[in-house]
Amino acid sequence: MEQLERLFNPRGIAIIGASQNPEKRGHYTISDLLRWGYEGDIYPVNPKYDEVHGLPAYSSVLDISGQVDLAFIAIPAQYVPDAIRECGEAGLAGAVINTAGFGEVGEESLEDELAAAAEDANVRLIGPNIQGADFVHQHVHLLGGIRTTPGHLGMITQSGNMGIALSVDAEDSGTVGFSYNIGVGNETDLEFYEYLRFLGEADDTDGVVVYVEGMNDGRAFLREARRVSREKPIVAYKSGRTAEGRESAMSHTASLAGDVDVVEAAYRQAGIQPLDSVDLLVPVAEALTTCPIPDGPNVAVLTDGGGHATVTADAIERAGLGVPDLSAETQETLQELYELSPNLTNPVDVMGMSDHETMWYDTARHILEDPNVDALLLTGGALGYEECWWTHDDTGFDVEPERDLGIARKITEMVDEVGKPVVFNSLWDELGCSTALQYLSENGVPVYEEVDTAVAALKALADYGHHLTHADEKSDFDIEADENANSVIADAIREGRTTLSEFESKTVLAEYDAPVTPFELAKTAEEAVEIADGFEKAVAMKIASPDIVHKTEAGGIKLGVEGEQSARDAFDQIRTNASEYDPSARIEGVLVSPMVPNGIELLVGVVDDPEIGPVVTCGIGGILVEAINDVAFRALPVTEYDAREMIDEIEAQALLDGPRDLPAVERDELVELLRTVSTLVANNPAIEELDINPVVATEDGLSILDSSLELSAQ
Repeated sequence: MEQLERLFNPRGIAIIGASQNPEKRGHYTISDLLRWGYEGDIYPVNPKYDEVHGLPAYSSVLDISGQVDLAFIAIPAQYVPDAIRECGEAGLAGAVINTAGFGEVGEESLEDELAAAAEDANVRLIGPNIQGADFVHQHVHLLGGIRTTPGHLGMITQSGNMGIALSVDAEDSGTVGFSYNIGVGNETDLEFYEYLRFLGEADDTDGVVVYVEGMNDGRAFLREARRVSREKPIVAYKSGRTAEGRESAMSHTASLAGDVDVVEAAYRQAGIQPLDSVDLLVPVAEALTTCPIPDGPNVAVLTDGGGHATVTADAIERAGLGVPDLSAETQETLQELYELSPNLTNPVDVMGMSDHETMWYDTARHILEDPNVDALLLTGGALGYEECWWTHDDTGFDVEPERDLGIARKITEMVDEVGKPVVFNSLWDELGCSTALQYLSENGVPVYEEVDTAVAALKALADYGHHLTHADEKSDFDIEADENANSVIADAIREGRTTLSEFESKTVLAEYDAPVTPFELAKTAEEAVEIADGFEKAVAMKIASPDIVHKTEAGGIKLGVEGEQSARDAFDQIRTNASEYDPSARIEGVLVSPMVPNGIELLVGVVDDPEIGPVVTCGIGGILVEAINDVAFRALPVTEYDAREMIDEIEAQALLDGPRDLPAVERDELVELLRTVSTLVANNPAIEELDINPVVATEDGLSILDSSLELSAQ
């Protein structure tokens, strides 16, 4: 970390590509450092000039005799690797590379040269292909005419414009800002996880905001997030949420953008709070770094209008939070305060009350102290009527801002004493006219203009609290195996095969004690008859070939086969159909298994996500799996807690509980299967994709009816 400390807190900065042209980055970067208070030395570097901005210019960083820790580079791409080599020779710790023109435009070889130069020179790189960076409290403003709003959030962003937008959002809030604004760019050297590690240890940073399109090593990022999130909250927006967005992300950063649903599930597993709108990053980060963390998801609502009560309750339940009944004791207390209020359960509507302190402090305190309540959302016109409304018309009423300000002070004290979060959704927030609301915002009680924003903040607070409670029960994201432990998989790799047949796939699963239905491979019709007879019940017969994936389309499946002649005929017909479907297909034989009773069909699988690596999935299976799309994801390896959370996330809980005459899914057995699959893939890194569909839940437990395994070419 010592090298990064020098990079992020430089005693001297060399501007490579310094210019006397006011329109060039090499000109106004120096101007920014001079006018915005950088206290270190500034060294323009350009052999064309003797001076820039009144500072002596140097032909090379090697000519500088003073202490230089950081270079800002704004020269054509082809010259950057040599500049980095000189930086290394001069002893610089790092460089911020504004220059584009590397892998993002197809110049992979030039980017490889840059990476090699940085490694050889021991110079850490931020970028390339970035607008710049801003180390705010050190006054190292390298964004080109822009200063990031100061505060205590660290920002890691893959888009310079998004970084500016987030800074504007912070400025608009008036209460939060940033300690670092780090443009990631192509991750040629320094990567997301290394920035996160630095911000996790930075004393001037209370939380981290991440805008990501795709990252080189998402697995390392998860491991680092798991550690950092125990001390500092992390919020993230993953872009590329549509096909068009993913295409834009690829062209913008030349990075591998993983599937959003998969990546966000892994983020939650690591303690990151993923958000579905970039506009929520700053307001949610504000709540997470200023509010007490709640013990649960139950939110009470206090308002002065029925409309606000209904809309807010709807938003809370949509977010998956609870709107609990208040305890009988709390309701009795409120009944003593209000004889005519419309509703004193939850939401609590105090419309018509003239005593503002009773409305917004006494009532709030009674509600917040209720054991059924984990957080409080005040919504409507609280603490702003007189100061905001009467000063905007000609009513002539006297304004009493000190009264509301006093209530605000008591509310902030209450939050500290009770230790539960309070959030305001105020119709006055947009006007910026309430002294009381401003005081709340500045003292640990966030105030939001939109109810959905307030609810999103409460949702993140509840989820973060839940994660902190269970962090030790979740995955550590470590997969250490280098060799394939299973002989079937190892043999296939040696033979250059990447697709296993169903027979091979089931053999692998059975060796890991997965609940595979009994199966045997028949290579002749006589063997099929003998095997079928041995099961003493109707059987399923399927073609066994690594080259035929869609067995139904190939006519390679016969179900409910009974009797000697039926087994012989089924074997012959399956072989004939398969040969006609694909004459070149390798045929191992015909797989024979006993029929399984009807049950709930599930899917269990693993996919190798390009961003975060192997991920296990579980959900509703069968032929409608893609149409229903009711699945949950977790990054490997999964713990028992991870597996149970996955099952709980499946939307069709009523189906899992056993509708009509179907038995319920044995959840403990499904947990065990998920962990078995996790172990299998962790022990065999060649597995690229595993599909177990369907897994049928019957009265006798789970039965794997079909499976396929794809291996990576090695």
